Amino acid sequence: MTERADAHVAELAGLRGAEALLSDEGLSELLGTETEATHLRLKPGHSVVVSHRLRGSDQHGWTVLADDADKYAKLLIRAAELGQEVTVHRSESPYLVSGAVWADRWLGRELAAAHEALGPEARWRILRYNPRRRVVAVVDHLSAQGEPAQHVVRVSAGSLGHIVSTAERWRAAGLPVTRMKPLGGRGTATTAPLWGHTDLLKDPFVPAARTAGRRIAELHSLPVTEAEPVLPALEADVDGCVDAVAQIAPWLADRVEALAEKLTSTAMAQNPGRPVELHGDLSPDQIVLAAPGSHKIRIIDLDRAGLGPAMRDVGSWAASCRTSGQPELLEAFLAGYQEISATDPAAMALWESYAHLASALDPFRNCDADWAAKVTMRIESAETAVENCALSTP
Repeated sequence: MTERADAHVAELAGLRGAEALLSDEGLSELLGTETEATHLRLKPGHSVVVSHRLRGSDQHGWTVLADDADKYAKLLIRAAELGQEVTVHRSESPYLVSGAVWADRWLGRELAAAHEALGPEARWRILRYNPRRRVVAVVDHLSAQGEPAQHVVRVSAGSLGHIVSTAERWRAAGLPVTRMKPLGGRGTATTAPLWGHTDLLKDPFVPAARTAGRRIAELHSLPVTEAEPVLPALEADVDGCVDAVAQIAPWLADRVEALAEKLTSTAMAQNPGRPVELHGDLSPDQIVLAAPGSHKIRIIDLDRAGLGPAMRDVGSWAASCRTSGQPELLEAFLAGYQEISATDPAAMALWESYAHLASALDPFRNCDADWAAKVTMRIESAETAVENCALSTP
């Protein structure tokens, strides 16, 4: 299935040489070194952008294939302004260029400002890189007092002010969130002390999942002032998700259309209840454990925080647990949540279905070798969840 799916994507890209960017082997041959693709973004007929990592290292970079002469010229100009080198593999349309993360046209200035703020001796270890969007890194540096320090640094192409204010508000309410501060003076970078052992997905410690459920219920219980909303309302873009899946995985087109009809004509029409503050992307890998065997936690990655029905977060957690094959984390989470607030099984199943649909293309975007099968499995999970919603509805 994957070979046929990759051939479809190469054809969909509509750009000469696109197939070389769709596999580690093709990228390695192009770049002349053993390379692993980490994130893929496709704009049919216009561009393919892939981020990659030198195999066995934390050296990240990007490669872009595009037909736009103006954007190609601006990419070269920005790299020169940043003092960064790029490699031009083809200087005619479709243009083919690669470079280091520091030469990213949209992130380069923001990264440079954050780097300057922490000093030239700081050691950056990049954890995640989404080209043109964001970078997450662990940085070893000297504190203001001259002591060795480790911080998690987030750098974005857009403002991160909402993350800082959300973290401050949640901390003031007693929720377990690390102290976050702006970095670099441009409003596009934050820093927080490196905390804990690992996340709950990598170390599925059941008591910590129960703690997470209780603390998320406390988050959902925070008062929300309608006259002065502190966060944006999160919308459910069912049609957008369906269109994206049908374009990349056409063998699923009929099934996602049928799924969308069930979501929008019945379940989505239910009264969602009062809006609450949401994490917005809740899953076990957004919960960090203090140490092995500890139920002391921190909630991380507040990028998608917003307002909406409480079961949206709970359904997102359920979807992640089922995808990772860890139902025990779901059971423990629900037990903790129900110590504070009641759950709605029908609404939870609805939002679980939506979470599977919304994340269906993640294996494709994350360049998983067997992405086609994994996308199909997520749609199957979405179908099962929406049926469970119907069964749970009185």
